[in-house]
Amino acid sequence: MLVLSADQILSLIQPAEIISSVRDGFIQYSSGAYDVPDRMHIGDEQFTYLLMPAIGSKYYCTKLVSVLPSNKKVGMPIVSGSVILNKMESGETLAIMDAGMITALRTAAVGALGMSIITNEDHKILGVIGCGVQGVWQTILAETTRPFERVYCYSRSPDKFESYKNRVSEACPELEIIWCASADEVVRNSEVIYACTTSNKPVFSNDSKLIKNKKFISIGSFRKDMQELPDSVYEHSKYLIIDTNTAKREVGDVINAVIKGYFENDQIIELGQLLNGAVKLKMEECNVYKSVGMAAFDLALAATLYERAIKLGSGTHVNL
Repeated sequence: MLVLSADQILSLIQPAEIISSVRDGFIQYSSGAYDVPDRMHIGDEQFTYLLMPAIGSKYYCTKLVSVLPSNKKVGMPIVSGSVILNKMESGETLAIMDAGMITALRTAAVGALGMSIITNEDHKILGVIGCGVQGVWQTILAETTRPFERVYCYSRSPDKFESYKNRVSEACPELEIIWCASADEVVRNSEVIYACTTSNKPVFSNDSKLIKNKKFISIGSFRKDMQELPDSVYEHSKYLIIDTNTAKREVGDVINAVIKGYFENDQIIELGQLLNGAVKLKMEECNVYKSVGMAAFDLALAATLYERAIKLGSGTHVNL
């Protein structure tokens, strides 16, 4: 059996390949090639435990992950756990991989794919609210997708900025990185804004003038009691793009926007339908994209990593 640590995962794949792998996962899921049961939630505001299965034709995987926002206070990862990859034909366990890194990379790829739908190459100024692991990888994969020249960023923990700056600068040396004193300042100065937080309430002001002509990507909220973007963002968008239909019943950003009448059902569009050409929208009509994540993306990336590691003889091999 193969074991892949976070560092071993990073050594196997480049940012553009991550995006390509996850894009294939979107298309496989949209075509019905993946069976993805609803994920199981256990926990409360302090702790969330997730069990996320996905079944394909060649492999199936199960992600067991915990989300503990309080870990950031002691310098530990917010997301941790394992991704277990099995052979569909026999059920054999093929690999165990670091779930924190799989989640970070596939979520960043999902963010980049959604961002590519609602923006164009004229957008040069990026904004990132939340400078943790997700903030880092969302920035790196966004810059891989679009030629951003500058990023404005903010975090409630200013000490994270230096780590964020060092890691992003190493991967994107031509990207100018600017610290802001508030999330509102990020939005005011940016054209495309990522929210990468664990906040259960909107992370910037509910001000129509502040959000006018901006593009927004919400990454962090993942429960019914969480809403990362203010109402004005949804009120001023004709369509809401989501990565999976489960977002309609799992996350506050989507649930609240529907309850408040900002979107009818036909105005909420799955990203996979846009990627495979089943639905076409005008870019200027889409101001907001909400990612909640699903195991199809874990399966797609885990399968790519496993096959790459076997081909290169990488990773750690163990006998059970």
